[in-house]
Order: sequence, then structure tokens, then C-alpha cells
Amino acid sequence: MNYKNSMKIYKYILPFFFLALMNSCENMDQEMTDDELIQAIIESDHRISVTKSEIPKTAITSLNFKMPDEVIRVAELAPELGYEIEMKSWDFFDFELDYERNDNQYFSTNGRELDSSKNGKDDWGDKKNNDGKDEKKKRGPCFKFVYPISYTMKDGAVISGNNRKEIHNQMKVYFEKNGKTKENKPTLNLPIQILTIDHNKKISKKDILNLDDLKMLMVYCKGNKNENGDKKSD
Repeated sequence: MNYKNSMKIYKYILPFFFLALMNSCENMDQEMTDDELIQAIIESDHRISVTKSEIPKTAITSLNFKMPDEVIRVAELAPELGYEIEMKSWDFFDFELDYERNDNQYFSTNGRELDSSKNGKDDWGDKKNNDGKDEKKKRGPCFKFVYPISYTMKDGAVISGNNRKEIHNQMKVYFEKNGKTKENKPTLNLPIQILTIDHNKKISKKDILNLDDLKMLMVYCKGNKNENGDKKSD
């Protein structure tokens, strides 16, 4: 076979080779169901923190559409699997109600949103059994509030509600009118009660009586989110 004929063959074969290679890469995450892929991301021992600029644009677009008023708290990549992204309500203060969230977002490595069939089925997330394993792999709220609760704003206005979204929406309206600054940070009115759940699915009620109790609770929650702590993504 001469050189010219060889080049003609390569000319026709190479496009099919690259097309097959691309299809193979695109179908890697389709070898698992979304539930299986999400669980694999959660259980990965090789997760690395990433910034917003390192997340696929399709994932960012999806987040902006789905959660337009929220920001990224922590984003992690499990190589060859996908991303886990934890959201928070505000970028200028730590919102206590975010610690009862159970809505981490998951995406494949190419930015495809992963849909879990478990959404809404277990408000406490996938707590593990009391076997001493997988401490860093818990997902779900650190605690839940016993509602109603209220916040006092810097101008003396009081915002109260019977769930997180109700309070969040009222605060959003307030900040749109009065501006979002650290000086305008709301104060959670104490005392309050919270609910916690242990490894054996036993729910307990606890009193948070003062600011020191609240600070200790926040420190505990941050320390139990993941090995890297409560990192912010740029």
C-alpha cells in the first residue's frame, strides 16, 4: 500500500475514531443511573475543592436558573464522576437556617444536572448507622428549627415565619429595600428550640438559650460538614 492510499484511508478512518472516542467519554456517566452517580460522588475519597470558575458553565447556568437568589458555599469535584455543590442563602452573613437544608446539587463532569429519585423522601438526608464509619459522608441537615422563629433587623423590624423559605423571602424583600451589608445583618431571636437526629434515627429536642449556645452549634455544624470545613468558593 503506497503512501497516498494510506493517507486516504486515514482520512476516512480518523473522523470515525474521534467520534467514537467522544461518544465514549460522553457516555461514561450514563453507565450509572443518576442515583448511583450521586452516591458515588458522595462516597468518593478523592474529592477536591473547586472554585466557581472551575465548574462547567452549563452547571452554573442551571444553578442560576434554579436558585437565582443564592450563592455557592462549597463546591467539590470527585474526579471522573462529577460535582457536589452546596448552596447558601446570602454572601454577606452566615444564615442559621441554611444548616437545616438538604438540597445539595449534583452534576456530571460535563455539567449535566443529576436528578435524584430520593428528593423529598427523607428530609434528614442519608444518615449512616451507628457503626463508626463514614463520618464525613453524611448528608442532610445538621439540625432543624422548631418553628415559628423570628429575626430582628438592624432598624428594629421583626421578620418571622413557619419555615426557612418563608423567612428567606421576607428577608429578600427587606434587603432589596434596605441594602445587603454586614452592618445590616439580622439577629436570630433567642431562646429557640432545635431538633437533632442521631445515627440510630432518634430525634431529640434541644434548647438554644443564648448567643454562646448558638455559636457552639454553628461551630459543631461547620466541623461536621466535611473534612475541609466551611470553605467558600470564589
